[in-house]
Amino acid sequence: MAAKNNRNYRLISADGHLNEAADVWTSRVLAKNRDRVPRVESLELGDAWVFPGFDQVVPFSYGACAGRDPKTMGPWCRYADINPGSYDPKSRLLELDEDGVDAELIFGSNYPSAFVAQCEDDDLHHDMVRAYNDFMSEFCATDPTRLGGTALLPNRGVKGCLAEIERVSKMPGFVAFLLKRYPNGGTSILPEDDAVWEAIEASGKPVTIHVGLTTHMMGVARAESLPGTGHFHDAPLRMLQFIFGGVLDRFPKLRVPLIEVDAGWIPYFEEQADDNYMRHSKASLKDKKLIRRPSEYMHEFFPVAFISDAFGVQMRHRIGVERMLWSSDYPHITTDWPFSWKTINNQFSEVPADERHAILAGNALRLFKFDQIAG
Repeated sequence: MAAKNNRNYRLISADGHLNEAADVWTSRVLAKNRDRVPRVESLELGDAWVFPGFDQVVPFSYGACAGRDPKTMGPWCRYADINPGSYDPKSRLLELDEDGVDAELIFGSNYPSAFVAQCEDDDLHHDMVRAYNDFMSEFCATDPTRLGGTALLPNRGVKGCLAEIERVSKMPGFVAFLLKRYPNGGTSILPEDDAVWEAIEASGKPVTIHVGLTTHMMGVARAESLPGTGHFHDAPLRMLQFIFGGVLDRFPKLRVPLIEVDAGWIPYFEEQADDNYMRHSKASLKDKKLIRRPSEYMHEFFPVAFISDAFGVQMRHRIGVERMLWSSDYPHITTDWPFSWKTINNQFSEVPADERHAILAGNALRLFKFDQIAG
């Protein structure tokens, strides 16, 4: 085990985001692929990501509006006007300091990574994944005691996925892996994926799912009219796939943090899963016997990250204090930056100090091991 650094971690965000450098793909992929990758273009209303082969463009602002006056918030802005911490790591550290955040798990922006994940051209897909991971590593290596990168896993087959796991394992800045689809390329676990779970377990790093797996070009399919209210809808299915696929019995050290899915729904779903398993275990599920109840797997293997969940904090003993992770979602529209502590102090006012520390920092340290990285 690496020697612990001397940093005092009081607050760790389990979900922060980049807005990738505008040329992150165009400057890094092979020359033959440069016309086929996401790029930033200046349009009449503002700057936006443009995706070859798709008419939809994606402006920055709701993914980069931290600290802006709500009256001025809208989808459009210029890339030059967003907080520099979105794409510059030294500025990011200053912006973390401004919010009183000691460390942060870093994800990319949502739509470009969805484009990469859904690409079924093997060569292009792997080229874009490598470019993304190279940028993420460079960003987080600026201070890996505070910036923890998530390495995107390719999904065009187990062989390519294993090769990328081996490659990024030699690179600085990564504390976790990120699943956008399963290694086999789909949204159902197959036996062939076991080789990847074995490699991830051996790495000692968790594999995260952010909101849900990518099911179509522009991300996770949602049946919601109010943004953010359905972030947890994909998570139950993924837990059941890992559980009934036997993955967690074969790889008991694997951990799958579910990021930005909230926490208050957990007790209800675990109760229903246990009840229905017992009702069906001798009939329709007689060939899918489990060693433990579904809720026991969920409690042990699936930490959950939330942004603001007062009900979840109240229900923390039913959820499991040791599996709850706070996050800021910086610099997205849902963040309270630079006033995260104001919201935290309100929601945690009646939470004992040891439980408060576990949710705000301790659980994240155990999972992502910021304190075991040399400064």
